[in-house]
Amino acid sequence: MNKILIAVLFSLLFAGGAQAHKASDSFLYWDDTHEDAPGRLDIALVDLARVIALDGDNDGQLLWSELVNQRGSIIGYLASRVQIMSGDLACTTSWRMAGLSRHSDGNYLVVEFRPDCFDPARAPSALSYNLFFDEDPMHRALVMTRTEGGDRLTVLGPDQQNLAFMDTPSLWQTAGEFIWEGMVHLWIGYDHMLFLLALLLPAAVRRERGQWVVENDLPKAVKDVALIVTAFTAAHSVTLVIATLGVVRLPIEWVETFIALSIVAVAINIIWPFLGTRRYLVGFGFGLIHGFGFASVLSDFLVGTSSLLVALASFNLGVELAQLAVVVGVVPVIFLLRNQWVYQQVILPVGVVAIIATGSFWVWERVPL
Repeated sequence: MNKILIAVLFSLLFAGGAQAHKASDSFLYWDDTHEDAPGRLDIALVDLARVIALDGDNDGQLLWSELVNQRGSIIGYLASRVQIMSGDLACTTSWRMAGLSRHSDGNYLVVEFRPDCFDPARAPSALSYNLFFDEDPMHRALVMTRTEGGDRLTVLGPDQQNLAFMDTPSLWQTAGEFIWEGMVHLWIGYDHMLFLLALLLPAAVRRERGQWVVENDLPKAVKDVALIVTAFTAAHSVTLVIATLGVVRLPIEWVETFIALSIVAVAINIIWPFLGTRRYLVGFGFGLIHGFGFASVLSDFLVGTSSLLVALASFNLGVELAQLAVVVGVVPVIFLLRNQWVYQQVILPVGVVAIIATGSFWVWERVPL
């Protein structure tokens, strides 16, 4: 049994590997009041490069001319994976590369599209989306649809690839989609996961005077964990809201760098508590920065939509539910292993070093030059 628990903890410590993975998202806009080009698709260049060789000279620099040279391949890929329907009729769609846009995680190719459904009396009724799912099952398309009846938000993924333009989802449906989106963004946001793990590791074993001291007062430990998680939640909820609403925005490059620095600092604090022993204050302080990171998913997408508050609250709830799942999965394992020699002398110190090394690599990788 102990061997299984040790294996589980090792997998939690090192699941993220060396690379921090930002969720793969595209942004799809449909506005049927724009007759010339009612559709717009923003695709991350890093995602597009997985399926099409964009960097023609392999110099690591992607130029607009190289995208133009691959126009046929890009349009062909889109046309084969995104289809507009009018009833049972597949519409012929015109695609135009319209330029580049900047989202929180990098450059995106902007492609405008206009369907021709042959019969002017037959308006487009549905869209089928199947980009990148073969390469990344976690890819999502965040969709904003505007019609004369108002706007709506939804999320398309491998399990839900079709969007009916005339359907009006209930608030519960929108909430459910964005709750799941928030959960996914925490679970595959390895930097946030690693930070949370670094906060939780000392819950059962702490460093005092050069020695590992086991915490046997379970109520006290539970209280400490509750305070840490509550403080972290409260802090990143505040900055998630104000950043998404546009009240305060920080350059995402610096936010990502400070998130990586927070991981290093909290991991060092396990061995040398230079930040103090009140870890809930540490969780709150750094949680403010992490909230700006969570907001990067939504800040460019939700502004001006009637479903903003529902989507924002639901996304935040999804983050908290995913965070709670991490706590429920990690803390019992730590407590069951806290008296084991292999945990105190191997897993914990090696885990701390691995977290520091990973966080330091991310700092080096992300710091703006």
